[in-house]
Amino acid sequence: MDKNIQILVPNLKNLIISVKPQNLRFLIVFLSGILLLPLQQSKSEEIFLKCIGKYEINRGALIKPDWETSYLTINLDGLISTIDEKGIKKEGRTLIRRNSYTITDRDNRNRVKNIYKINGTHGTYTVESPQSNRTLIGTCQKGRG
Repeated sequence: MDKNIQILVPNLKNLIISVKPQNLRFLIVFLSGILLLPLQQSKSEEIFLKCIGKYEINRGALIKPDWETSYLTINLDGLISTIDEKGIKKEGRTLIRRNSYTITDRDNRNRVKNIYKINGTHGTYTVESPQSNRTLIGTCQKGRG
């Protein structure tokens, strides 16, 4: 009976000796890598744009104002970009080709809600809404963010 109790009680001296310096180095490198990972993502380069456009195709009844203002934050690493329209923030995946950016905004069922196409050379942008069959055409200016 006494032998079983002695086996269950951990021996702290053996526990400290069993931690080898190699295991400790690996643990320190692993923890420092985890801590530095979010810093790399937050330092990615971004472009801030203020875009003003007008609905051209099937704009419907003119009860609402004809001009729309959108604020776009484009992540140049090709990750998630944000769109601020009328105080509502949306996120979409960014596709970058030369000097043009395409942001695809999807709903919960992964259907395409809006496709934002920005031409950086000419400063124009279009927003295609396949669900409501509307197209917004306008211009963009660089903002401060």
